[in-house]
Amino acid sequence: MCTARGSPPRLSGAEAERAAAELLQAGGHRILQRNFSSRVGELDLITMDGDTLCFVEVKARFDPRFGGGAAAVDRRKRGRLVRAAEAFLCQPEQSALRRCPCRFDVVTASWSEEEGDWTFTHYRDAFTVDDAGRRSWL
Repeated sequence: MCTARGSPPRLSGAEAERAAAELLQAGGHRILQRNFSSRVGELDLITMDGDTLCFVEVKARFDPRFGGGAAAVDRRKRGRLVRAAEAFLCQPEQSALRRCPCRFDVVTASWSEEEGDWTFTHYRDAFTVDDAGRRSWL
């Protein structure tokens, strides 16, 4: 991949999600679904970490001056993720998962000048339903 001098190679959302899935699998997660979409929002990855159901948001950022990927998961975005998780769990075929403990994780991809490559960071339990400003049955 060719890039201008000093700038990182472009990392597509799909590539970031694939790399995040690999990172999570290496850490013991089982991928249940990728890119779940509903009318209320989208979930990048849905995994099982032991007996815990994880809803994972993946964010890639090129320039840390704007707060990086984790900062992009603001209160409004967290609310959409919670609503999407509720929509996922409301599907009849997911009834068994409703009894599982749930958490929201964030995986960020940031360009490392020192390494000349992308660095991925997994934030377990990055936020709660209350952090999203929602009262939920999750």
